[in-house]
Amino acid sequence: MQNRREVFEGRKMAEEYRFPYAQNDLVSDVRDKMLVLTINRQARYNAWTEALREEFTRKLLDANEAEDVDALIITGAGPNAFCAGADLGETNSDSDAVSAGLERFIACYDAVRSFSKPLVAAVNGVAAGSGFQLIQFCDYVVAHPGVRMGQTEVNSGLPSVFGTWLMWERIGSRAYELSLQGRLMLAEEAKQLGFVNEIVEQSKVLHTALDVARRLANQPRLAFKLSKAANRQFDKERYAEAMKRAIAVYREAFENGEAQRQVSQFFENRRDRKTDAHGG
Repeated sequence: MQNRREVFEGRKMAEEYRFPYAQNDLVSDVRDKMLVLTINRQARYNAWTEALREEFTRKLLDANEAEDVDALIITGAGPNAFCAGADLGETNSDSDAVSAGLERFIACYDAVRSFSKPLVAAVNGVAAGSGFQLIQFCDYVVAHPGVRMGQTEVNSGLPSVFGTWLMWERIGSRAYELSLQGRLMLAEEAKQLGFVNEIVEQSKVLHTALDVARRLANQPRLAFKLSKAANRQFDKERYAEAMKRAIAVYREAFENGEAQRQVSQFFENRRDRKTDAHGG
């Protein structure tokens, strides 16, 4: 049976990126065997590109095998965003390309789900769309009171399918209300619903996440690893079906042409808001 690295490396990668990977898009920092991965595209609210996700996936696979890494912390650069989701500037008008892009997304999520060591999210700002999905795969989530998070795809004209399923696994039918409105929750509401484990002062988010990662890394390692792997088996089939359904729905949306029009309108509206904010 192929391991996760063989599956990832065997997938067809994008031949050309609209936004090629820049060296500092993902910053790696090891602190006492705790690896901190920082998504660093502040001008785009740390929205991640395909190239960045592939590098993120490689880092995750490497860390899972590295003897000098005991745990991993994911965070975002700057005070505004953890990760605003996929960079919509990469949105492709071709439905086949969209489907292929989502297939590559699966490789990233598979690597996150199969990570056998402690995985902690230090949420420093907004976590939207796939950025919000990412924290739901983590073992522990630390945030501060000003953090907002949620599934916002519908607001930009994209179907919310996989993200809705992921929320449904935790909160049931309440997921519909959140995803269909594209509403962002504040940290306190997210904590009440089980998306956040701990809320601390903004300046203490990363420090607290490191402490949590060390605490989890001190658990008996084999028991921790086997427990994570076993628990991921419980929803394995539902996870795969949700991804399959998301790809089919996205293909339908882009074959129709409406998704492309809505995304273009989203960017146009955002440009108008920026122009108004600067006095025209």
